[in-house]
Amino acid sequence: MSKKIGKTISSIGGISDTPNYESEFIVLLAGLTPKPSFYQKDGRLFFIESENNSGIISYIEISTSGLREALRQITTLYQESEVFLGSKTLGHVLSTAKDQNVIIPLLAQLEEGNKGNANPSRVIDIAGASYFVMTCPVGSLNLSLVMYVDHNEITRPLRQYSFWFYALFVIAIVVLLLYSYSLNFMIHRPLSKLTKAFQMMETDNLNLVIESKTRDEFHYLFHSFNRMAFRLKRSIEENYEHKIAIQQSELKQLQSQINPHFLYNSFFNIYMMCKVGDSDGAAELSQKLGSYYQYITRNRSDEMPLYKEYQHALDYCEIQCIRFSNRIRYEHEEIPDYAKTVSVPRLIIQPIVENVFEHAFEDGMMNGILSMTADYQEGVVRIKVEDNGRLLTDETLQSLQEQLRDESGQQEKTGLMNVNNRLQLKYGEGSGLFVSRSQHGGLRAELMIRTQNERK
Repeated sequence: MSKKIGKTISSIGGISDTPNYESEFIVLLAGLTPKPSFYQKDGRLFFIESENNSGIISYIEISTSGLREALRQITTLYQESEVFLGSKTLGHVLSTAKDQNVIIPLLAQLEEGNKGNANPSRVIDIAGASYFVMTCPVGSLNLSLVMYVDHNEITRPLRQYSFWFYALFVIAIVVLLLYSYSLNFMIHRPLSKLTKAFQMMETDNLNLVIESKTRDEFHYLFHSFNRMAFRLKRSIEENYEHKIAIQQSELKQLQSQINPHFLYNSFFNIYMMCKVGDSDGAAELSQKLGSYYQYITRNRSDEMPLYKEYQHALDYCEIQCIRFSNRIRYEHEEIPDYAKTVSVPRLIIQPIVENVFEHAFEDGMMNGILSMTADYQEGVVRIKVEDNGRLLTDETLQSLQEQLRDESGQQEKTGLMNVNNRLQLKYGEGSGLFVSRSQHGGLRAELMIRTQNERK
């Protein structure tokens, strides 16, 4: 707008002569003193500058509807939030709030709180309500952009989280108590009962009967224990002395397999797993022990399919690896399908594996490895058991080889010797147990059965 040429140039109205309503309105605003940073009248906002002694006046009108819509976009962050532009002296210039009563006291508290406080956000109480307020100064306009939201809207999710946290905490405690009680009732008590029975058996007391009121795995273990105790008692009463005289090797092997100390240690491991909450480990060890115990107590046949004998040895390895806190592991190859049903003497692999755990790893080595393979070719069964133990000396290996070759029958009746004697007596020359240095550095025990040489 220019006074000298008497014209008003507008991007909306084009060129018009002065004076007119618009020019008089702008001149009136431009004459205000002191000069404000912006001009506000009748709900309209202007930026006005004059040149040539107010001969030319330039002005820009801000769209209040557009600015309010821009402010409303900010309020989408929170459902109950409002935004306004204002200051304590000018009040609110533009606001998205329907209720304007909270703005004036809010501006007053903001002005007082801003003295010496650079924090752009704070909680303010107004008329019994709490608001979380965030401010952003607009220095060029001497205004502040203020966003406020009901404090309850922000803290409501936290209160809900706290409620559910404590509720779930209480539920977890209840579940934990119920779980502990069930473990004590279902596992700890039966294990304690079975452990005490084995301790009594170690004192040569065979007048034992464990009662079971459930039909779970422990019922089978209790029943098997009672049957084992009864059979042992009957065997001792009927022919104990006779069997010692004529079947020393077989009885020694039986005593090794039905070893209360081994079973006690296994059940003690289950007990400790239950104590620390490892129910999966306890279940696995119980299953392996049940399978192991079933095999040595229920199978009366002198011969078994190769896959059953092999699996029994693997079960024994699994139990021992758990007992040794997994510092020892075992590797094995699957038996070919054509060899699985080959009949072999019962309990010939376990004594070899047992020898490894008793002698190869007794120095406490942390990375013990036991390897097992089995095969059947041209009427010959070959079962190999190797370890990486560090205790086998050349002298010990040579002595063991000489004992296995000794046919006088005067050698010490160890598990390896018993296996070797059984195979040689049943299958004749070429069968037996052969030992050498393993590729892992320990002992390699190769069991050979020439089934075509079987003596009837």
